[in-house]
Amino acid sequence: MWDVAIVGSGPAGASCAAFCASAGLKTLVIERAIFPREKVCGDCLNPTCWPVLERLGVAQQVRSAPHGKLSSVEFISVSGRSVTAPLPEGENAEIAIKRSVLDDLLLRRARSLGAEVREGETLLAAQREGETWNLSTKNFSERAKFLVAADGRNSTVARLCRLMPRKGPDRVALQTHVPLPSGFGERVVLQLVREGYSGQAPVGDGLLNLCLVSQPNDLPAIRRWAERKFAISTEHPWRTIAPLARAALPVSNPGLLLVGDAARVVEPFTGEGIYYALRSGELAAEAIAAVDLARYQRAHRHLYAGRLWVNALARAAVEHPRLTSALFRLLPNEKRILRRLTTKVVAP
Repeated sequence: MWDVAIVGSGPAGASCAAFCASAGLKTLVIERAIFPREKVCGDCLNPTCWPVLERLGVAQQVRSAPHGKLSSVEFISVSGRSVTAPLPEGENAEIAIKRSVLDDLLLRRARSLGAEVREGETLLAAQREGETWNLSTKNFSERAKFLVAADGRNSTVARLCRLMPRKGPDRVALQTHVPLPSGFGERVVLQLVREGYSGQAPVGDGLLNLCLVSQPNDLPAIRRWAERKFAISTEHPWRTIAPLARAALPVSNPGLLLVGDAARVVEPFTGEGIYYALRSGELAAEAIAAVDLARYQRAHRHLYAGRLWVNALARAAVEHPRLTSALFRLLPNEKRILRRLTTKVVAP
């Protein structure tokens, strides 16, 4: 009998596993992939992540890993108009780091604290009987007192528990790494184009993280735009994920907690996803250790309080790139407005 079983070992699952194990809980992690692996993501690590990484005991390892420094964010409209806002400096600055590097580091930390991790295993069944979860994959069956869904926006746990909402029409994201263009600098670029938007950030080792987001019908066009701009071969591989957003789910159910994107998906435009994953994993571990799942529900609500409006504004902006570009020209003091919004996103 496990105290807690966690499905998914990205930042949310690894964080939850590490904090559960350090609290003395018998912790099992079930992961479909085999690490290290890449993940569709903007790769940006928001400054709000550093306190959680310090508590996990991995902050220095993250700083020592290959990464790109980000001293500013540049917004570029459809017409090419550019506005730049500074990002925090110093030890707790914003950086960009490949998910294959970050996630593997976090999972190793969870293992070192005592969590058992089983990779290459897909959850096939999750049934609650009394106060116990019965879980099975192709290769094993286990029981756990608590179950944590940390398996992303297309959560298998949520689907098996019949919590997943219907998928509506939404945008699709493409992501890859390409050689860093000469003179790109220490910046993250958020560029609006007619078909959607692009996020660009240096991740170290001479590589640039390149993300594209558009409606499904516009994918070929925005991909051609990226191939021209960054001299990418038409045969170059891309990773993809959809839907980009979906309705939030109840984060606390009998014996079940949802963390990270399994609970709530935010527009990646603001780079807060990894922070929400790390922190929600920590909060879930605290609630499980206290055997008080209602505590997690309250804490999760507070985690997003006062920040979702910025994310909603960002999503509205990128869903209507032409209108947003027009507002760039009409808004007075647009630099001051964007700098205030940026400060809100990166402040603890």
